[in-house]
Amino acid sequence: MRIFIRHAWSSLGVCAALSAVSAEVAHVVNEPTGKAVQLAIDACATQGGGVVRLPPGRYVSGPLWLKDNVELRLEAGATVVLSHDRKDWPAGVRALVNAKGATNIAITGRGTFDGDAQWEYAPARGQDPEIVEEQDIARRAGVEMKRYYRKGEVQKYLFVLQDSEDIRLEGVTIRNAPLWNVRLQDCNRVWIRGIFLYSDLERGVNSDGIDIVSSSNVLISDSIICTADDAICLKTSDLGGRGGGTVRPTENVVVNNCILTSSSTAMMIGTETHADIRHVLFSNIIVRNSNKVFGINVQDGATVSDVRFVNVTFETNRRHWNWWGSAEVMKFVLKKRTPQSRLGRIRDITIDGAQGTARGTSRVTGDAERKLENITIANLRVKMLAEDRPDKRATDALIFQGIDGLTLRDVEVDWDREKAEPQWGSALVLRNISNLVLQGFRGQAARPAGPLPAVAEENVTRR
Repeated sequence: MRIFIRHAWSSLGVCAALSAVSAEVAHVVNEPTGKAVQLAIDACATQGGGVVRLPPGRYVSGPLWLKDNVELRLEAGATVVLSHDRKDWPAGVRALVNAKGATNIAITGRGTFDGDAQWEYAPARGQDPEIVEEQDIARRAGVEMKRYYRKGEVQKYLFVLQDSEDIRLEGVTIRNAPLWNVRLQDCNRVWIRGIFLYSDLERGVNSDGIDIVSSSNVLISDSIICTADDAICLKTSDLGGRGGGTVRPTENVVVNNCILTSSSTAMMIGTETHADIRHVLFSNIIVRNSNKVFGINVQDGATVSDVRFVNVTFETNRRHWNWWGSAEVMKFVLKKRTPQSRLGRIRDITIDGAQGTARGTSRVTGDAERKLENITIANLRVKMLAEDRPDKRATDALIFQGIDGLTLRDVEVDWDREKAEPQWGSALVLRNISNLVLQGFRGQAARPAGPLPAVAEENVTRR
């Protein structure tokens, strides 16, 4: 069954008629609102499922709830806009588009979901524990200690799909989310293809692109994601984000043929890691104008393993001090969130075939109590460019520390000799490494005639 919302324009305003191909369902709606869309979804579900079509027009909406076997299809020119009227939002509802316990649902078409996010530029409120050093560097460099914050009475995700399976998201544009754009929470069998996702690269704090949280069997392909916060991020937590109940793993995730831009990290795993994350493949990715390319940050006791990043081209650029990232290729971190947290693991991680430009120091570091295990970097080409911000951070190009089983094969580091930074150092730094394989490394120190070596080693044993 197919249900349509049709518009008739008149001097008195906009009218919409809801009708069905089948004569069994006929509804009349006086305005193009989210309530009309929800009525169509409910009517379609009552008939066992089908397609709800939204023709061109603007639909200001509170929360929409997807139902079993229903496809919501937005035609080109149809825009569903998040309502900023608090009366439209029942207590506890988190998103513009919601599903809970649904099966066989889809959001398709060439239309748009718009969160109409609002921000303010204000003095920094406290200190972010993840970027204490970066914030101090900015302060010492005389950078204004102000940043963007969310504002507005209604601050919601655009999509929260929870405890659902057989999900398809295809073709639509998703933009201007006040919070995360798409959150997949405890979902199974998800296909995302051909979407365009955007948030303001300077102002869009907390506006992640796609967050895959405690979900399995997820395929993302052929999409363009341009977000201020992480473009694609894998996590494990409950919906409250505190890991208070039983937390499922995130596993079997494939991201292929995508173009990513992020003011934080283009491809991120963590920090919320209350259950394992495993069997992940990112392949054939273009990263443009991003603050970090690859990120893994384990703080809550889980194991991140069996992750491959393959065939990536990248371009990094520094952002304002409040963003997580320094225009580096990679940053892997293992630590405890609190002294009471369990210490997790990072193991069996591969980057194979990546090339591009960086402006910050890449760091892959284990914890003092536990090394990272089996890290492979192969066929990496990186050129270090000068930082275009006053708060300089870069020193060495690549730093690896606290790893058991590090393989570096055919890695090349080059430097911009015409705009060299005075604090630049070695091409490669190795500290506290056991079972090292180093083959085909090419690179010099930033100043070949200076005192620092191309490869600096401390407490390193080879396999």
